[in-house]
Amino acid sequence: MLVLVLLLLVSALYYLHFRRSRKLIYEFSETLPTTGDLPLLGHTHWFIGSPERILNNVRTLVENIDEMGSISKVWIGPTLYVVTLNPEDVQKILENCLEKDYSYKFLQAWLGNGLFVAPVDLWKAHRRLLLPIFHNRIIEDYIEVFAEQGQILVTRLHEQVGRKQFDIYEYITSCMLDIVFETAMGEKMDVQHNPDTPYLRARKTVMSIINMRLFKAWMQPDALFSLTTHAGIQKENIEATHKFTDEVIRKKIAAFEQSSHKEGRKDILQLLLERKLEFSNVELREHIDSITIAGNDTTALVISYALLLLGSHQDVQDKVCEEIKVIFGSSLRSPTKEDLSKMDYLERVIKETMRLYTVVPIIGRKTQKELKLSTCSIPAGVGCAVVPMVMHRSKKIWGPDANNFNPDRFLPENCATRHPCAFIPFSYGMRNCIGRHFGMLAIKSILANIVRSYKISSEICDRLKIEILLFPVTGHLIRIEKRV
Repeated sequence: MLVLVLLLLVSALYYLHFRRSRKLIYEFSETLPTTGDLPLLGHTHWFIGSPERILNNVRTLVENIDEMGSISKVWIGPTLYVVTLNPEDVQKILENCLEKDYSYKFLQAWLGNGLFVAPVDLWKAHRRLLLPIFHNRIIEDYIEVFAEQGQILVTRLHEQVGRKQFDIYEYITSCMLDIVFETAMGEKMDVQHNPDTPYLRARKTVMSIINMRLFKAWMQPDALFSLTTHAGIQKENIEATHKFTDEVIRKKIAAFEQSSHKEGRKDILQLLLERKLEFSNVELREHIDSITIAGNDTTALVISYALLLLGSHQDVQDKVCEEIKVIFGSSLRSPTKEDLSKMDYLERVIKETMRLYTVVPIIGRKTQKELKLSTCSIPAGVGCAVVPMVMHRSKKIWGPDANNFNPDRFLPENCATRHPCAFIPFSYGMRNCIGRHFGMLAIKSILANIVRSYKISSEICDRLKIEILLFPVTGHLIRIEKRV
């Protein structure tokens, strides 16, 4: 009995200390409007359920905030988030709040301090060192790899000609994995012909567990998670992925020490070694793992959604075909840098795809110091949620037809007066996506290869779910016929 009383007393004292240490945050919270919250629970109940239900809840909640037309608050457990869809406020958040939100910590067990999740001070130092590696001129050396793997993809897709619907994402993600492994590490994995390897199975397992933790509040405390079987499975599979990358790095360093000069195209790891950047082997692995994960999944999803939209909008597909025909004629040669630069209409299709299906649906940041927005000043230590998937379909920003597919939204004259943070598929500011040029060139090259070879048909995709990224509930289902 005495032990129980002591525990209750300690808990009460801790709670009082916790409340007192966050007094400014609670006082600030009282100044903000809110919608959809419950006593004690706040908004936590919106984040319970299946991945599809959670996505629909988040979208509904943020759309309600958009209708309120002001900066609002969302409480998820003990964490306060400021939510705004005002592009000017979003710009201030993304330019000034460079620290990632607490929720990204679940990726750190896997990616360590790679660029995607690194604390801001370390991120600044490493981003400065890595930025020259992602210069446009260097990335353009990889166009040949995009084309080679795109041709393998086209050949593999022939097995689906004239058949029923199939999930194109399974083909695209294998193609993108081959691209990112070769460009990041110089490894020819041939995933397109061998998609079921221990390394790839381990990757999928880790991602599924991280996604589960993100959306199950009771799995988030490390003390509780460590008591579950998931903790052991995650540790085992993270070690498997680390072992693979570590071995590649050891081989690359050994080859580099024997001969530091390599003719022709160089992968990212080779470039990092040649520049003698002061990265430890662990830091090299963290950055390479971050690059391969971010470079594969997001890009593969954009390509897959673009094919869904082209398949359900034959008029747009016809225009893309016409543009490609003007560039290539009847030739099936690989796309070059000059070819890709001429694909203006295809680029507008890609941008409109990223607007309607924003594969990174939520961006979480944290204030490190006071930040003045349009209607309030946010104190340090408060979360900021930017929700591109709702912003990109906001009728206030995009007009009454915001949910319609219209690539001409991205004609230069239509973009001229649009706020730069109205469209942020690669985030914005200093901590934007370092691989955005890589991604756009890869997407263009692969789509061009597919569309000039096959006629696509599909249904409109309207059921989505959130699993870290944005996925369709039933998959990216399309049908293809050989293009004559």
